Amino acid sequence: MPFVWLIPAFGGPSLSARVRLALGFALSALCFPLLAGRIPPGGPVLWVLLSLREIGVGLVMGFVAACMFRAVEAAGRLTDILRGANLAEAIAPEPGGRSSALGDLLLLLAVVIFLEMGGAGYLATALARSYEAVPLGAPSPPAGLHVAVILVIAASAKLIEAAIGLAAPAVVALLLADLALGALGRAVPQVPLYFVGMPAKALLGVGVMLAGLATLDSALSVGFRSFLGLLERAAQLGP
Repeated sequence: MPFVWLIPAFGGPSLSARVRLALGFALSALCFPLLAGRIPPGGPVLWVLLSLREIGVGLVMGFVAACMFRAVEAAGRLTDILRGANLAEAIAPEPGGRSSALGDLLLLLAVVIFLEMGGAGYLATALARSYEAVPLGAPSPPAGLHVAVILVIAASAKLIEAAIGLAAPAVVALLLADLALGALGRAVPQVPLYFVGMPAKALLGVGVMLAGLATLDSALSVGFRSFLGLLERAAQLGP
């Protein structure tokens, strides 16, 4: 369930709760043969503890996998903020959240690239390996919590690094545009820079992003493989 709820490749918040529940049960059905005959006997207390542990493992793995997509979305949001298009978040918010034009576009593109490279199969394999690394009836590894914290921190750091790296061309171009507009304002104070600069920066940000789409595919493929390496460690929850 954390996989379906956190990872945009499975629909994320845009899908209804019933569809996400159905996808979660479908993933559970795929993993059921690995658990057949391994369910330990016990009372309600043991079942509650096992459920909490499985939810914790799923949350760590879901968070690590979701960071792949949130980095791309954050790059689009950062570009929108710098080009002055973040006002659209207050004007046309999504149900229950805010929207970003470039953020949503890049997120959808990232989902397409991820599915094209067979990412759904990697996620299903990682989920199955987590039951092999941490069997249902076995005690948790002593270093499991420590490794989980390290993985969450590493995934968060990679998210920030990837977001800044993907948005870097637009950030540099918009910074140079601000410097040029500042010099123009000094030279010709009569020019209304606010009304001239906003549409120019908006078009410049979109243009730089569209010009970089040719290399975005390879950049996302490399980035996804890096995050999938973290996800494999999360599936093991061990050193």
